[in-house]
Amino acid sequence: MGEQGSPVRLSLAGPQDVGDIVGLLQANEAINGGSLTGHFDRPAVMAAIHDMPVVIARAQQRLAEMLKTYRGDPAAYLYGPICIDRRERGLGIAEMLFARLKAELPGREGILFIRRDNVASLRVHRTKLGMVPRGDFDVNGAGYTALSYRAEAAPLSRGQ
Repeated sequence: MGEQGSPVRLSLAGPQDVGDIVGLLQANEAINGGSLTGHFDRPAVMAAIHDMPVVIARAQQRLAEMLKTYRGDPAAYLYGPICIDRRERGLGIAEMLFARLKAELPGREGILFIRRDNVASLRVHRTKLGMVPRGDFDVNGAGYTALSYRAEAAPLSRGQ
């Protein structure tokens, strides 16, 4: 449930969602005191929506969380960032979005990286989302951990 008991609605993002997604991401960029690495603008978000499923959650018409994925090699894709509005944290929205994403991309492996000093995100991704650490690396003095997961393939129906 979202703010004041309102239901959280999951959907795939479209062009109408770009402004909300960009606003949420930019508000949580490191330059603004958040933990997201990089800068997110309209062209980058539009490209993500065009290239891969982008799952969002809304509560009372306010973007609560955004999950986007980027293409990797043919067998994998890059997952992230996941960003939760501070007013919606702790409500299980990350788990709901992740379940929806895996259903959208059955059998696909997602690869992501998280700053090692983002302890809360690492904990959620490892313990609640079941991701496996694959290695550490450093960029410009910041440490990162690479993680991955594989969504279960959709079961074949009889006759296939």
